[in-house]
Amino acid sequence: MTDNRREDGAFQRSVYRKTLMDIQVLERKLPENTLELLAREVLHRLTEQGQTRVAPDIAIQDEEIENLSHLLISGDVNAGARYISELRDQGASLDAIYLTYLGGAAHKLGEWWENDEVSLFQVTIGTGRIYGIMRGLNPLFVSSIRNVKKRAVFASVPGETHTLGIRMASDLFRKSGWEIDLKIGKTHDELISEIGDSACVLIGLSAAGEHAIAPLAKLIVALRVARPECLILVSGNIAAVSSDVVRLMAPDGMAVDFDGAEAELEALWERLSGLSN
Repeated sequence: MTDNRREDGAFQRSVYRKTLMDIQVLERKLPENTLELLAREVLHRLTEQGQTRVAPDIAIQDEEIENLSHLLISGDVNAGARYISELRDQGASLDAIYLTYLGGAAHKLGEWWENDEVSLFQVTIGTGRIYGIMRGLNPLFVSSIRNVKKRAVFASVPGETHTLGIRMASDLFRKSGWEIDLKIGKTHDELISEIGDSACVLIGLSAAGEHAIAPLAKLIVALRVARPECLILVSGNIAAVSSDVVRLMAPDGMAVDFDGAEAELEALWERLSGLSN
């Protein structure tokens, strides 16, 4: 298999590399200890997915999971990604990669951390690479969507008190024919649970300013793990005053005002509806 086929059809290595670089830059811009919170979020959500979803019935040895876990924290930044890419080339399903291999590795890293067998630094390296691998697989998750309808979840970031804008946007989108599920005043866990149960594959997140950077980053990371097939739009004043930081979180779209949000969401819907046909 050539590199071009691997890039387009299985695992996007360029997205993996960019995600890791963005995480490094983001670490310097986020509030102190936020990276640890994000690492914990990846471990928690992936482990939870493995417990709540039925893993594929495949023969896999614990040694394979342990080997992958070691590769993810090794000195070779690409070792874990190569392992996953080889599994895809050998025919491993997306569910097997996600639930069995990455979920199992997340659980193993969590155990090692709890038992002081690895350091916080090693765990953040490992979870960052897991997240990067998931981002590299994202086109496969998105292309698996079927029967896309013109609907979206709109949610204010946890702790956000400026919600008039997202309320008005919801009303305007509904007048334009969209089905909008508006979620305001929800906690982080409530949002992940409710969006996880939703049939919507478009998610609009709204935040008013820099105060929301950490909870926004945590929410995006959690949603990428819980709903990897979804596309995320970030809107509101945060997209203006902290655009450089928000871009590092790699949303699928950004908008400052309603016109921009409408154009971005329409483009994302066209992308999804085209894939579903």
